[in-house]
Amino acid sequence: MKRAPIDRQAPTDALATGFNEAGFDLLRTQPDGENAVFSPSSVGHALLMASAAADPETKEAIDEAFGLPRRSHDAWNALDQRIAAAQDKDLTVTIADRIWPRIGTEPDRAWLELLAAQHGAGTEPLDLSGEPDASRQRINSWVDEQTQGLIPDLLPPDFIEPDTVLVLTDTLYFKARWATPFGKYGPITGPFTRLDGSTVDVEFMQELELGDHRGKGDGYVGAEIPYVGGEFSMLVIVPDEGRFAEIRDGLDQAFLDKVDDTFTTGPYELRLPAWKTNTQIDLIGWLSDIGAAPGSYPAISPDAFLGAAVHGSNITVDEWGTVAAAATALGFEESGPPEPELVVAADQPFLYLIRHRESGLILFTGQVIDPTD
Repeated sequence: MKRAPIDRQAPTDALATGFNEAGFDLLRTQPDGENAVFSPSSVGHALLMASAAADPETKEAIDEAFGLPRRSHDAWNALDQRIAAAQDKDLTVTIADRIWPRIGTEPDRAWLELLAAQHGAGTEPLDLSGEPDASRQRINSWVDEQTQGLIPDLLPPDFIEPDTVLVLTDTLYFKARWATPFGKYGPITGPFTRLDGSTVDVEFMQELELGDHRGKGDGYVGAEIPYVGGEFSMLVIVPDEGRFAEIRDGLDQAFLDKVDDTFTTGPYELRLPAWKTNTQIDLIGWLSDIGAAPGSYPAISPDAFLGAAVHGSNITVDEWGTVAAAATALGFEESGPPEPELVVAADQPFLYLIRHRESGLILFTGQVIDPTD
């Protein structure tokens, strides 16, 4: 089915803010002492698609948890196509979605048509009951292809249960070069201070000629590093020593707005380590807390509930830019529900967010506790 035309009056900013706020809530659930990365936009988008299949009570819970505005599907369609139009030879951002119903299951046609028109989601029936392992491998292969090999095994072996009637997947791939690549001044080696006060020597990328998008606030310094083309950037927030948990747990859209307000122009020095992080998150507990699981999803099948949810994300940041991918899978089952002047030096644990500048949508967010881990 052809994608719906863009509604330029759709509430894209409100949708982005809602996804971001839910992402900050999920970030607060991650272990304090480990590196982590995930995609608020991928998780939010998967739940937005699922909400259209939910009963009124479940939909209301998802709408509230993710701050979904009215006409949120129009907003996603506009935002998705706007992001796709920003690509060039040095910037790749691809979002792909697929519905995997069990052979013989007939989801509501209006739901399938909505996801095709507003989200570009295709449908591929699988023998989820008769061949669960082959079905899992097919879904994982598709995710692996969409994420350029960065997420090869999204679904764990026990994800597809005998009563699974449908799997819904969302993938995101991001590859971009810095607008100003590091390297002119060469890397430097210095200590990175972990949360426990211990240090490890790491190699820092260094840039001395940046002139804007940096600032200092209460308890942190920050810098925004643009990618080529200027549509996307990485925001790095380095909390003061002893205030990492406070700053991380206080992240919300209002805090981001305050960070942006601190930015001024003028020369500054940036030191940033290179890092790689791979994270797999079982989302079902968090989704249960917010009311999205088990829920009820009658547009999928009369007795469908959300029984499994997993998210995987992978990021590599180096002197040339960033390569990152994320994927979210939701598994719906059909039996009874389960039991209920300034130096911005990232030389200590820090937070980072990759966001679409115009809308503020966060594609990836994470924390680096130890760049050598």
